Amino acid sequence: MNIYKILQKKRDNFELTQEEISFFVQATTDGSISREQIAALLMAICINGMSENETFALTQAMLDSGRQLDFHYIGKPVVDKHSTGGVGDKISLNLLPILISFDLAVPMISGRGLGHTGGTIDKLESIIGYKVNLSHSEIKQQMETIGGMIIAQSEDIAPADRIIYSIRDVTATVESDALITASILSKKLAEGIDALVLDLKIGNGAFYQTFEQAKNLVRLMEEVCKKFGVRFQAIPTNMNNPLGRYVGNWLEVVEVQNCLRGDFPEDLKAITFELASELLVMSRIFENKNKAYSGIENVLASGRAYDNFLRWIASQGGNISISEKEYANTPIYIISSDREGIIKGFYTKEIGYAAIELGAGRKVANDQIDYAAGIKLLKKNGDRCERDEPIAVLFARDKSKFESAEKIYKNAIIWENL
Repeated sequence: MNIYKILQKKRDNFELTQEEISFFVQATTDGSISREQIAALLMAICINGMSENETFALTQAMLDSGRQLDFHYIGKPVVDKHSTGGVGDKISLNLLPILISFDLAVPMISGRGLGHTGGTIDKLESIIGYKVNLSHSEIKQQMETIGGMIIAQSEDIAPADRIIYSIRDVTATVESDALITASILSKKLAEGIDALVLDLKIGNGAFYQTFEQAKNLVRLMEEVCKKFGVRFQAIPTNMNNPLGRYVGNWLEVVEVQNCLRGDFPEDLKAITFELASELLVMSRIFENKNKAYSGIENVLASGRAYDNFLRWIASQGGNISISEKEYANTPIYIISSDREGIIKGFYTKEIGYAAIELGAGRKVANDQIDYAAGIKLLKKNGDRCERDEPIAVLFARDKSKFESAEKIYKNAIIWENL
């Protein structure tokens, strides 16, 4: 096949065949076409879109470019969730120990922070000793003994995605529903899942501002999952506010422990229960969501979910007690209100940037993360504030970061006058 003719065909908005798409992905993986040619086709796809058949073919080819896992021999339903990204989004860390309490297999492959959003892998790497990269034998042992894991994408799982994504990131071709679908599902399907929920973040702190903007993505993901025989459900969740009270890597691990011990902020609880109950019903553990909700309450109240969290973290090498000592004396800075009023909401994306300013995320790809850095929100939407009342706490090892982060944080608050 001729890559030039494939580029020309998609440029002119004609549908590519499965063979043409497979050729492109194989040539991308083995390096037989240039990065310029890859970028050219990605731009044509971004501009002209892809049909359901093209999106399925791209997902299949990217999936087939690497190793695929299969845990069905364990004898449990295999499930996962994917989030489109948010600020304070520690849902995966809550979900895994809850779901394995019901004998579901949960083999999560997660990512690092992107833009203003935090990454699950970054949060877990704040735990001293936690291994985000496991060998094939370690993965097998982890799933057989614990029933769940969260690891980073390895070089042999959907390697085409790693190449394509690195080019999308620098060529303004991230915003493509077809490319997003293939990127997400090529990794999730490599886990051998039976069911997937999409935590579709909507709002001013999310990739999609409205559900209307996300409809095509949901449609494509639904159709591709159906062709692979995977049950799928998209659940829109509110990203007009940071999730929970903590934003930052270690701080979010602390909040997860609080949640699993019963101290759930209402917004975190609502989303966690909704996603967990959906997967439990899809896996036929419960016949409806009301019964699933009761079951989740029971595993939290009994301490089983928290015990499973500790088992999972320890099994992947993480040491919570050493981590607590490591971050115990992190410098803090109190942000006080400079006015009386009620917090109406936040420009949530800016809260994410304030955390990055403190060192909790990366401004450029090779930045070192300060895992102790982050924000504790003392006041959230609907809360009344008096002048000079503390409204947030900043954490950072580099105290010089506090002043600039404070400015970003204060500008992110939407006030309602008394």
